[in-house]
Amino acid sequence: MKGSFKTYLLALRTQQWVKNLLVLAPPFFGDVLFVRLDFFLMMVQAFISFSLASSTVYIINDILDKPEDIAHPTKKFRPIASDTLANRSAIGLACLTFIISILLSLSFGKPFIFFLMFYLLLNMAYSLFLQYIVFVDAVCIAIGFLLRVEAGGAASSVNVSWWLTIMTMILSLLLAFGKRRFEIGSQQGDNKLRGVLSRYRAVHLDWLMVFLGIAAIISYSLYSFSRGTWDFLMTSPFVCFGVIRYLYLVKTLKMGDPTESFFNDRWLLVCVLVWFLITFLVIYI
Repeated sequence: MKGSFKTYLLALRTQQWVKNLLVLAPPFFGDVLFVRLDFFLMMVQAFISFSLASSTVYIINDILDKPEDIAHPTKKFRPIASDTLANRSAIGLACLTFIISILLSLSFGKPFIFFLMFYLLLNMAYSLFLQYIVFVDAVCIAIGFLLRVEAGGAASSVNVSWWLTIMTMILSLLLAFGKRRFEIGSQQGDNKLRGVLSRYRAVHLDWLMVFLGIAAIISYSLYSFSRGTWDFLMTSPFVCFGVIRYLYLVKTLKMGDPTESFFNDRWLLVCVLVWFLITFLVIYI
């Protein structure tokens, strides 16, 4: 495979690996993630396995979407779209990440492998045709987030609660529709919206985002109350601020991609870090 190390790293989209931290959510909320070092390292292995699987998906998606990405204002700079990474080398990289991912997953048994393979197949279907079906594309993204959580539960032998499932679906739908809303707003100057965006209506997405934002805040607050400890309720205001801040970033057309928002908006980043610190102290101290 020809290409610089930086080129391969960009093709893997390692900045998107932050989404795979959801694999650690079940043991984290289950009060077992930081109890033993060997268990924590085992969960890191599960995280890396799922991250490499997601990189496999990104590479294949970039190969399939290359004609569209070339005409996109920002995606045209990606290694595959810009031809800094040849298709043959990209295919070889995808095969390598897939093989390593599967090898790492063998330590966790059939349930984890099932969720991993389901994730890969779903995203293959998404890249081929599901991404062009209005609303179905967002639901597929949400299911992808949920599969991460379920895989984490399988790897850690921690039952995924209904609260965690509900919150994951609501928040992931909010992020998916938020990204679509941002893309529509940022392309208002174009004569024609690209792909599935032409089938969305901004006003519908605005109402959906408000509804999902309220649902996310209420569901997390109820979950905090259900844990039976009043100190866990202290984390709710940070979730509330995080949701409102993301809605603000989308509506003002500053940022729409969840990962970009997390890393580039200092208020959202500080909010998430403080939420994690307080949640960690409440659960483990």
